[in-house]
Amino acid sequence: MRHNKLLLGLTLVPALISTQLLAGEFTLGLGAYTSKSEYKDLKNSSGAAPLIEYQGEGWSVSPSSISVDLLGGEEAPLKITAVLESAGSELDASDSKSFNGVKDRDASVDLGLEMSYAVGAGSINGSLTGDVSSTHKGYGLDVNYSHNIPLFGGMLQPAAGFEFKSANYTDYYYGVSSSETATGRSAYKAGSAINPYLSYSYFYPINENVSLIHSTSVSFLDSEIKDSPLVDRSNTWSSFVGVGYEF
Repeated sequence: MRHNKLLLGLTLVPALISTQLLAGEFTLGLGAYTSKSEYKDLKNSSGAAPLIEYQGEGWSVSPSSISVDLLGGEEAPLKITAVLESAGSELDASDSKSFNGVKDRDASVDLGLEMSYAVGAGSINGSLTGDVSSTHKGYGLDVNYSHNIPLFGGMLQPAAGFEFKSANYTDYYYGVSSSETATGRSAYKAGSAINPYLSYSYFYPINENVSLIHSTSVSFLDSEIKDSPLVDRSNTWSSFVGVGYEF
């Protein structure tokens, strides 16, 4: 549930990047995104988003993350990676009158480990990350299964999983402090949450250097988030389509 608009194109297609279906050392592209926030009375967010990544020997860097391989390689069944990334469900209180008197919710910088274990044509993936920027001082766990399906000359990658967010995380983004209360907005303390999600990515190579990329995801919100006075939805979704060039 990341809503950094500039980085959205990258966060929607991490599986394609991490498995190096885009195999060039440097990938540069541009796409368009649209997303629906869980926050109350916010309109759909749409716009252009860059697709940028440099893949080195055992490491990679993009506008949203830096990762370093700790165990395994592209051919190994088990791969463990250290990652430093931008995360969080940002809120600019000036975007809606519904948030008058509410403080902005900022993105965090998270540090953690990612794991991927190949199972036939798919993989079991997991990550454990914690806030190192003292933004919310919480942590998150993500577990999913993804499967590669050749389709129309490209590769379809559906995935299903869940994310766990600690109480510190959910209370920072969805809690309401006593100083933020107002008519129709009572104080609220959020606990830990588990959000199931579904997603798919599609990669289509036009030639050796140029590829089309499309990705869509939907998350189903835990009651700890849905019950917040700041939220008026039971799910969030996002979609991205773009083109990447491999150097």
